[in-house]
Amino acid sequence: MSLDQRTTIISQISAAVACNALAALRLSITEGLNIGLTKEEIQEVISLAKEVQQQPISHVTHMTDQILRESKKKAHEHSAHCGCGGHHA
Repeated sequence: MSLDQRTTIISQISAAVACNALAALRLSITEGLNIGLTKEEIQEVISLAKEVQQQPISHVTHMTDQILRESKKKAHEHSAHCGCGGHHA
């Protein structure tokens, strides 16, 4: 996957806000202005990132674990040799 320059800089601004990385934020904002992002667009990205940053990390961890959890038991696949009779249903 290849991201365009605009999307990359927006992502960098968002990540810098989330990490409170001021030097990276300054650089990303400057790059964004240089490629034509408006001040309003940059403010919107920063606002969204700050809103996301408000979520406790424990909530993020819990949700990520739920989404990525593999099922404990593999689903049974019926075959002519499994012996459960389900393949005749």
